[in-house]
Amino acid sequence: MKDVLDTEILSPAKVRTAIHRLENIPVEWVSVMEYPVEDYIRKNEFVLSTGIGCHEDIDVFRNFVLDVLHSGASALAIALGRYIKEIPMEIIHLAEKHGFPIIELPWNIRFSDIVQAVLSRLNHWHTHTMNHYEKIQKELLHLFLSDGTLSQAADIIEQQIGTPVVIVDVHGVVKGKSKNSDSLMMKLESHVRPLSYHEVLDRSNNYAIDIDSLDVTDSILQASIRTTNQKTNGFLLFEYSKAVRSDPVITKEQQYMLEYITTAVSLWFQKEMAIKETEWRLKDDFVWSLASGEYHSWDYILSRAKSLGYNVNLPYVCVIGFAENLKSLFQKIKPNKITYEQWMPSMIRSIEEQVVLAGKWIHKEVMVTYQQERLIIFLETTLNQVQDVVNLFLDHVENRLKKRFPGLMMSWGIAEQQAGIRTFHDSFNNAKIALDIGRRQMGPGYRYTQVNTSIFRILLPLSKNPDVLGIVLSTIEQLIDYDNHRGGDLVHTLTTYIRNQGNISQTARELCVHRHTLLYRLKKIESLTGRSLMNPDDLFLLDLCIKLWMIGFDQS
Repeated sequence: MKDVLDTEILSPAKVRTAIHRLENIPVEWVSVMEYPVEDYIRKNEFVLSTGIGCHEDIDVFRNFVLDVLHSGASALAIALGRYIKEIPMEIIHLAEKHGFPIIELPWNIRFSDIVQAVLSRLNHWHTHTMNHYEKIQKELLHLFLSDGTLSQAADIIEQQIGTPVVIVDVHGVVKGKSKNSDSLMMKLESHVRPLSYHEVLDRSNNYAIDIDSLDVTDSILQASIRTTNQKTNGFLLFEYSKAVRSDPVITKEQQYMLEYITTAVSLWFQKEMAIKETEWRLKDDFVWSLASGEYHSWDYILSRAKSLGYNVNLPYVCVIGFAENLKSLFQKIKPNKITYEQWMPSMIRSIEEQVVLAGKWIHKEVMVTYQQERLIIFLETTLNQVQDVVNLFLDHVENRLKKRFPGLMMSWGIAEQQAGIRTFHDSFNNAKIALDIGRRQMGPGYRYTQVNTSIFRILLPLSKNPDVLGIVLSTIEQLIDYDNHRGGDLVHTLTTYIRNQGNISQTARELCVHRHTLLYRLKKIESLTGRSLMNPDDLFLLDLCIKLWMIGFDQS
């Protein structure tokens, strides 16, 4: 506002109120306005008025000034003469109380000349400011290309905006701070929280700023640091002075400046992300080579493992996870402007991160990759406590996933009998069989091991015999067709009935159906198969055929 009043045409103007605030009041527009104001004044607008309609009624004049003030205008300039001879002291006191500038203008100054002069000053200032912001951005770009740090970037930003700066990532971990940021860090100390393995992979910092707890009472503003796809990667934290402004709202020019700055700063985050993505891809390929057994020599594996920070000479057990409901979860979340295909990779990467963090939490090495729609994990284990280690690990994984992705359902296949050193390929194959057979036998959302799928492993060679498959189909084909075409649940009903040793009440409870409904289904099973559920041989044959069908279905 002071710059506007320094223009030659406004030299005769007399400031009556809030003189001490002029240097800190932004001006973005200029307009001529008379009573009533309604919604025609923009924020940070310099308002010119003759006061017509107000000179005969002090209450109308007061309401006019209050409306201009409450609209967020920068100042009100009133031309004295025809309608307002002098501004009443009541209005002066009112404006002073609110820290709002009232300016007296001589009647002979044309408003059109004032508007032209102010717009010319604003345009010149805007051009000069944009050039200055581009210069700041270029300086930051040069620093980035010279492998400068985010703390050095914070120093440059502090020099330009005149206030200490702290740069944090999306978790609130401090990534850089300017040299004079001690006072700001002291303010942030009341918002510090300890980090755990539940949050970040990088343990170089053991605390973070709780960004969500910052509010206007802290006199701290935060500007989001976004990548080109508008994903927030971090925040620029800086102070604003309450003596200058009573609220944390910033001007458009300041917004432009922050956009120039944060755009440049985002390069550091994108570089870090690119390095992490490259590391993840290399690790993905390596872990998959262990699982598939496709590698030249063990010496090659040792060399690759060392470069990636893995120790393959420890005993490992393979655990394979399958996310059962990713598509329905995506529909529930419905991220803005992103397809399922775009969302999937970041979702899988997030799940992998939680798996790695769960391993760190129990102090066990973890190697993980996502291949063939399955999460393949090699978990360091203790050979005499494989089940205990795996269950502890999966408990942590599921707790973390439940908190981060509510509603996500995971199924797990565990090769506990193939745990050991250099058993990666065999362990993977057994975990895969345990997962595939377990899901068919018990349904989704469980942990399946070699032990509880042993009978299916025994039957696996038998299931590949064409004569045997012929017997299976002739025995239960009508049952399967009924379920497929009529949406029935007869196969599941039969397996539940057999598992409960023919106990009608227990089976009905487990299936959540009425006793009469269960009896109807059992009679339907007998009529479709031509077998009696009271005959032990028929019951055994039906059970055997369903198990063979499950294996054959998964292997087809």
